[in-house]
Formats: sequence, structure tokens, C-alpha cells
Amino acid sequence: MKNIHILTGKIKSGKTTRLMLWASSQKNIDGILQPVIEGKRFIYHLGSKTLKQLEIADEPNAIQIGNYKFSGTVFSWSQNVIVSCFQQNLDWLVIDEIGPLELEGKGLEPAITKIISERNDFCGNILCVVRDSILEKFIQHYRIENSYEIFNEV
Repeated sequence: MKNIHILTGKIKSGKTTRLMLWASSQKNIDGILQPVIEGKRFIYHLGSKTLKQLEIADEPNAIQIGNYKFSGTVFSWSQNVIVSCFQQNLDWLVIDEIGPLELEGKGLEPAITKIISERNDFCGNILCVVRDSILEKFIQHYRIENSYEIFNEV
């Protein structure tokens, strides 16, 4: 069974917005979304409806990629959230977004590797948001060549 589903598209093409609308109509769903609010990226936990600012000006353990700085503390919190969700009996686990940081072993790692490598122990569906420009790298990096479906429900 292919329980990994990938929502893909271009940067700033509305993937998270569409996903938020879709998720609001689902039952037994949890995970994280990364909306951009007033030009800054946030992490939103579906289950607790908690919103934390991910993109920051400065922090001692900030993670930088290009011109962007992200909170290491918020990434750690997000990892704990998605691993906790993975241990629940959900229909859908949403992980928005797996990007270049994760492919470098940062950001939401090592939680993503744990979830993908143990996916056969999860009875629900895992929905990963991945921008189209790194989709092939994502598939190869996590070795899921024959284990995913493109998600077209949003």
C-alpha cells in the first residue's frame, strides 16, 4: 500500500492555502502547515491550532538558508509535534513543507527520516508537501521511488 502522498507545485503557488482548506474539511487529521503571514513563515499545528513564528530576525540557534533565518527552537518543537502525530491512529498526517533544509539533514530532520522509514507501522496516510523543483531529489533522498502517489485532492 502506498501511504505516502505528495502535494507538489511551484514556490508561492498556493499549496499551503489549498491544503489548509482541504484539511479543515477532514476528520482524524493532524500535522503541521507552514503558512506565510505578512511575509513571514510560520508553523501551524493542526491539532492544537498553535501558530509559531518560524522565520526570525535572529536567534542563537538560528538555521540559515539563503537570505532566510529560521528558529531552531520552533523546528525542534515541530519535529516533536509530527513524531507525536505519527504515533497516533490518524487517517492523515500532514507535513508541510519538506524542502532543501531537510535534504541537508536540517529543519524537520531527523523526524522526517523516522516517519518515512517507519511508514509501514502507520495505518494512515502521510501527506508531504514538496516544491516541484526538488521533487525528484526528495524521492531519491528518502528512497521512495515506488512508494508514493501524487496528491490531487486539493
